[in-house]
Amino acid sequence: MSKFINLDQLFKKYPWRSPAKFVPLAKRFGFTEEAARNYLKNIIHDVKVPKAQFMNIYSKHHNGFQMDTFINDKSKDGLNYLMLININTRKAYCYPLKGKGAREVARALNQFITEVPDVYSITSDQDAAYLSNDVLTIMKEHNIVYSTTEDNNHNVLGIINRFMRTIRDMIGENRYIDENEMASLIEAYNDSPHRSLDYKAPNNITKENEDAYIKTKSQNNPYDFKPNDKVRIVQAKEPFSKRRNKVSKEAYIVDSKAGNQFIIKSKDESVDKLPGYRLIKTTNNNIAKTLKGGKRGIVESIISYDEKKNKYKIRYSEGTEDIIPARNLREGAPTKLSNLELEYWSKKSKIPNSIKKWV
Repeated sequence: MSKFINLDQLFKKYPWRSPAKFVPLAKRFGFTEEAARNYLKNIIHDVKVPKAQFMNIYSKHHNGFQMDTFINDKSKDGLNYLMLININTRKAYCYPLKGKGAREVARALNQFITEVPDVYSITSDQDAAYLSNDVLTIMKEHNIVYSTTEDNNHNVLGIINRFMRTIRDMIGENRYIDENEMASLIEAYNDSPHRSLDYKAPNNITKENEDAYIKTKSQNNPYDFKPNDKVRIVQAKEPFSKRRNKVSKEAYIVDSKAGNQFIIKSKDESVDKLPGYRLIKTTNNNIAKTLKGGKRGIVESIISYDEKKNKYKIRYSEGTEDIIPARNLREGAPTKLSNLELEYWSKKSKIPNSIKKWV
């Protein structure tokens, strides 16, 4: 009996991509030549992965911002900063925090809204402080369209990430920065020309400049994935690995578009949401049985709601049921009810306060 259960195990031990080397090994361990050759056909070395194309990061409207916390002092009440940047104009704002907790973030956010009262939208990661009731209530009360990104789609936050790196470069890594110095750096940043702004400074960007910027950026969409397209997943590079792109051996089905990402699924209806640069079209009909690390399936309907626990009983597309926190249905848009929730509550005569405040 072979000590290798399948060809995946054999290839992990002997990662030869040449049939001349791999096939004899496979036969030695009891696999057929045909199986070994077919296996190699699915190895990504034989698939040319196109250079990743990223969607333009811009706001379709004025006063769209990205937000993050600049960690300056990791002690309990250390001096940190809430940073915000206008996605289109690149004008940056900074507010000191004592620590990085929800109350401090809420206080700083109120300062920002006082300074910039016409905020239309804010995008951030899913930091626990940002998803606190204090912060979400501020977003809702000021009619701010608040969006959060998932771990596999942090490219969306490219503007704030680049800004934070720039500040780090200006001060040097791992160096403490006091409030006066940070304020001076933000002032210098806003008054300096930016290549991405045709060498204008954020302070000098006019409404007309921004309108032209939005028009230019809106004309580029590199992805044309449609429902039922078959795709392979471009795997994330492992640290210290060779610069060879790898993609999944099996294919997945595109279900739908979700914001700037795509929902893909496997045979058992397990799903994941990925940005377009992680997918390539394929004619491979070998559809994966399941999606490792994916979710159980697309939530098809809400069965009931538990007001005390603020949880929904839901049904997945493959027929199974589960109980999940209400916020899980609002992933990406935590301050408003999802379409499934709106549909569910439209049929109810009474809406509890825990739901009503997000309507």
